[in-house]
Amino acid sequence: MEKIFTKKLNIIDIERRIVLSENLIKGFPRGHEAYLKFKDEDGKVWTFRCRVPPGGSSRPALSGDWFLFVRSKQLKVGDVIEIALDREKDRAGVDQFTISKIETSSMGDYFSDYKT
Repeated sequence: MEKIFTKKLNIIDIERRIVLSENLIKGFPRGHEAYLKFKDEDGKVWTFRCRVPPGGSSRPALSGDWFLFVRSKQLKVGDVIEIALDREKDRAGVDQFTISKIETSSMGDYFSDYKT
């Protein structure tokens, strides 16, 4: 697995959508959306809506099942999540991502890699 994104969650991430790094999904056209699969640490697969706004910012944002994930994992402002690319394809041959909450005790190791 290839770690590609780590983020400390803020109020917007918890209540509206989580904004990712521009480089996370290279070549994703502005004004488009896709549904991406994310597997959590329990093996449950979540489908998040990923959208890049048509103008201005080219930073992708996740919504949709993101809010169910936030509630299910009881995420709150200040929690840190990590997204990694899982090289194992799903049944349709599509790349999957993994997503997990990083425990507070191990956060120091991740802030050196912190990417917004």
